[in-house]
Amino acid sequence: MAPAVDRVNFVLTLFVMLGLAVPLLLFPEASSLALQTSYDWIAETFGWLYILTAISAFGSVIFIAFGPYAKVTLGKEAPEFSTASWGAMLFAAGIGAGMMYWSAIEWSFYVDAPPFGAAPRSAEAYVWASSFGLHHWGIVAWSFYCLPTLAIAYPFYARGVPKLKYSISASHFIKGGESSIGARLMDSFFMIALVGGIGSSLGFSTPLIAALLSRLTGIPTSFGMELAVVAVCVAMFGTSVWLGLTRGIKRLSDFNMVLGFVLLAAVLLASDTVFLLRMAINSIGHTLQNTVGMMFWTDPINNTGFIEDWTIFYWAWWLAYGPFIGIFVTRISKGRTLREVVLGMLGMGSLGVWLFYLIVGNHSLGLQLRGEVDVLAVLAESGGNQAIIAGLDALPFAAVFVVAFILLTSIFTATSYDSASYVLAASASKSMKPSEDPPRWHRVFWAVAIAILPIALMYAGGLKEAQTVVLVVSLPLVFTFWLSGISLLRSLKEDAPEG
Repeated sequence: MAPAVDRVNFVLTLFVMLGLAVPLLLFPEASSLALQTSYDWIAETFGWLYILTAISAFGSVIFIAFGPYAKVTLGKEAPEFSTASWGAMLFAAGIGAGMMYWSAIEWSFYVDAPPFGAAPRSAEAYVWASSFGLHHWGIVAWSFYCLPTLAIAYPFYARGVPKLKYSISASHFIKGGESSIGARLMDSFFMIALVGGIGSSLGFSTPLIAALLSRLTGIPTSFGMELAVVAVCVAMFGTSVWLGLTRGIKRLSDFNMVLGFVLLAAVLLASDTVFLLRMAINSIGHTLQNTVGMMFWTDPINNTGFIEDWTIFYWAWWLAYGPFIGIFVTRISKGRTLREVVLGMLGMGSLGVWLFYLIVGNHSLGLQLRGEVDVLAVLAESGGNQAIIAGLDALPFAAVFVVAFILLTSIFTATSYDSASYVLAASASKSMKPSEDPPRWHRVFWAVAIAILPIALMYAGGLKEAQTVVLVVSLPLVFTFWLSGISLLRSLKEDAPEG
């Protein structure tokens, strides 16, 4: 028998989602201004706390992976999925189509406004531009996913808590079960943040897919085309989530991993291969050399806005997704040790993203450096989507690469959103056993419902609004992260054998 619907979480999340979307649709300019004002205040007032949370999350998961609890196993059964499929699912769920947008173009925003006082468009600016994206999508970022995964998975498997909800990660602080006020608030904060996070991600990917389709067909991009893209994506991830984990999400994730590697290999061979290899080595070395500095940098002297515009935005985005990925990866990680989970998420997750940044992003950067395509001018005149297309058009058989980019972006969207639909359904259900899934109608309902907010964001303006809403909805989760991390460490200490 399928788990019953938790009506309070269900209704509250739907109400808040409509509360965000309806004003954006009815009063786009006023809503956009209100969001931006909120963003500026939160980034300025609490930016330091986001950075401190990132540092603490990273330190905690590294301690768990190499400390006395590393070999603790999540349950007594063998892993349900192979390591390859497990890695593909956690990567596809955790990245989404937002990576396809930012990996290709993020460097271009940093060249004209580089960090650490570098001169715009200088050699130093280009080096930082090729490196900072690796930091924003690397091991520190994946710690935002890993900590809630461990904090949820440990009580779920090791302590037998029959609920797949975010609130179980703070059991030392929240008493009274899933119906208590504390648990209700924590689960509601997470579901609201997830709706904001996935709405923002689809707000990035849908216009990109529409622009790529326009490049292929010659049909001008429009809000109507973007709506059609949303409808197709909803149909894809609705079907996937209907089929379930093994037949739907797993197969899409496996296919996407293969397609991604094929695209990366093709770009590497079709572009300036030697430059890409040299730049990749240099970017990785520069990132590793400066990771500690980037982790702790708050820009208190010059106040350039780089931290508020980029690092705080990214940490808020990862934070908004963290409990969602935690619940999903918990569901697929039965039988694995804590060390396997940490190294798998930080290692495979970071490596997968880095490959896109090092190949697709540096291909575009190289075009700018060699004077073959003025990517920065295209960005300034026509926006990020057209700048991405300009980079693809510089490759031989460009139409083939555009088609591959459409497929990969669409499937990344589907794998992220069917995972999100699954998690929203699980969080809006009552007690769930490790082998149970939410009802199909419940999973498909959320697959359709979560398309409402990105439509509103695209209508209100697009990129900036999508960035802004993430920070606004993620603030309460900062405090819950600390509760989850402390609760996890206390539970591990209590359960550790004496001596």
